[in-house]
Amino acid sequence: MTKVTFIGIGDMGSQMIKHLPPAGFDVTIWDKDPQKLTGFDSPDIHAAKSLAEAVKASRVIITSVMSDDVPALHLGHDGEPGIVDFLQAGSTLIVTSTLDPQKIFAINKALPKNTQILDVPLIGGVRYAREAALVLIASGDKATVENVLPILKVFGTVKYVGALGNGAKLKLITNVAIMAAEAGIRETLDLADAYDIDYDTVLGLMQMGPLKPVVNRALDTNNPRPLKASVADEEELMNATKDLIKLPLAKGSRDRLKAAVDAVEGEARFIDITNKNTALPKFKSK
Repeated sequence: MTKVTFIGIGDMGSQMIKHLPPAGFDVTIWDKDPQKLTGFDSPDIHAAKSLAEAVKASRVIITSVMSDDVPALHLGHDGEPGIVDFLQAGSTLIVTSTLDPQKIFAINKALPKNTQILDVPLIGGVRYAREAALVLIASGDKATVENVLPILKVFGTVKYVGALGNGAKLKLITNVAIMAAEAGIRETLDLADAYDIDYDTVLGLMQMGPLKPVVNRALDTNNPRPLKASVADEEELMNATKDLIKLPLAKGSRDRLKAAVDAVEGEARFIDITNKNTALPKFKSK
């Protein structure tokens, strides 16, 4: 069996790795939280005891972590080594996080000789990962992409977009619209509050039009994505583009989603976009 290492067993990664053993891959997994390494019933999924062990277990290493964690995980920090320090010759590192392209270039610069990096961010949430229906935006050396294509196709549809960094750029580009839609649902319900119209009526009407998939995703009670993850993606977008272009719609989306997160005691769930938990203060108790 071909060996694959998967690092970052969060909401997305935990769903993605389940598709690999049935497709004929032997999988080594690792996460900084040891509790996330348990509960998998396939004998072809093995938990590594360290980052070094995980990276050295395979020649293909896939990472799926939040953007803020990417530099430390891949490059190391505070004297601790990162993934690049353990890569074997002939290895391919596949980074799936939503990132500023400069972070991809920094990792590429730090790679040891005879190794490759591919920038392959994902379009689609946890349900798409569970159903192997993600869109993978692959960029980097084309021959390297073709070599790992049988692995990437396990997760969904692969779209090759050219030079390294183009994947990160296109993910940020598409996130402008995606995050605007998420924040737009919340602002739509803000106006419903102002007009004293119930949410069920508004959301029902929205599901009858072109925004149906967006609303359905927001109403999915099985979606474990915390709302703060959307804010983190918006922050990555704003930081990456601050010296490039003004994006007032993205800024407004970030601010409304952040206010929604701050309005909830404890951790705001993604579904909280669609309920009174994230309403404006003057409407929250109505």
